[in-house]
Amino acid sequence: MARVKLIDPDKAQGRTKEVFERVKSYYHMVPGLQKGLAYLPETTNALWDLSLMTAGEGSIPEELKRVFFAVTAHEVECEYCTAAHMIALLGKEWTQEECIEVISGNPSPRLTDKENAAVDFARAIARRPSGITDDMTDKMRAIGWTDAQIVEIVAAVALMRYTSTVASALDVPLEPSMEGIGVSCGVPLNKLD
Repeated sequence: MARVKLIDPDKAQGRTKEVFERVKSYYHMVPGLQKGLAYLPETTNALWDLSLMTAGEGSIPEELKRVFFAVTAHEVECEYCTAAHMIALLGKEWTQEECIEVISGNPSPRLTDKENAAVDFARAIARRPSGITDDMTDKMRAIGWTDAQIVEIVAAVALMRYTSTVASALDVPLEPSMEGIGVSCGVPLNKLD
């Protein structure tokens, strides 16, 4: 159960209803994350814009960004966001096992060595943003990532850290479609276990 009452889209009014309609036009429903954050409709709207821009802008394919999102969500222990982005990857024809492998820290055979290095870089940012060093970014450049792409990776991780914070702190419940994803049993979310 969420720590705050999630706003019911059918009862939303004014700007909140407008924002929900935007989100619903994409997902065909309003996810719990937006229902929880909707007490701040302009923030919810801005986050929606930022999410669309972060996923779509730049030269890194959206599918690889989804991997960054899933890895980041797992690193910051957000079951809701990990499941959401696993579902997105399943929609891109990844198997559940492939998702769990890459989220757990193993290189993915679906990705190139360069892309796996970017996933590891995203994981390092997710774990400890202030731990990123010049050597790490130099290594990214040496294998072919541009400065613009490095910024893209950082932006993807930053977005997911924000949304994961909202989902985790408000204890947004899993959507029905997330229930059987197996993220809890397949990807240990409690780093203390």
